[in-house]
Amino acid sequence: MKIVRPKIIGTLKIEVMMAGNLAVKNDIKNSPNKIIVQCRSYEHGEEIIEKIKKSKPGEVLHF
Repeated sequence: MKIVRPKIIGTLKIEVMMAGNLAVKNDIKNSPNKIIVQCRSYEHGEEIIEKIKKSKPGEVLHF
């Protein structure tokens, strides 16, 4: 899976989705800056959050 890091990332957190799986989400509602990335566990989610925070706007991230 790959995403392009938006300029505004907001607050990233790990949430349980309706189907019961885990995902890293931010609190932004509009689509150009919205982020939803599925993760396997809380540890994997923390790694994804750190990777997103360390990247620059417009950079392509592979998960």
